[in-house]
Amino acid sequence: MTAKDQDGKVIHTERRKYDNWNLWLEGGKWVELRQWDITAATNINLGLEPEQTDEKTHIYLVDPNTKSVTIEATFLFEQEPGHWEPVKKVTKTLSFKDPKKYIKK
Repeated sequence: MTAKDQDGKVIHTERRKYDNWNLWLEGGKWVELRQWDITAATNINLGLEPEQTDEKTHIYLVDPNTKSVTIEATFLFEQEPGHWEPVKKVTKTLSFKDPKKYIKK
């Protein structure tokens, strides 16, 4: 997610990773080749399931002269370590008609 002002200046950027791991640690079981023993695996899913959403609220103080902020969120899929493919991209622009009216004197 990246937020930029009307001049393209980055106000904020953040990356969140949703992981799904298979760990071999169930019951202290020891197997010579653990990765081949499916009964020793424990799945830890920190990912998003199909059609599941996630949302987060960010609050930022912006310069009083800011006229608009464009927020771009891109969902990427890591096919293999270090190789990311975009799945979906959403862009929204927030406009401030008179930004100075929000400043308390």
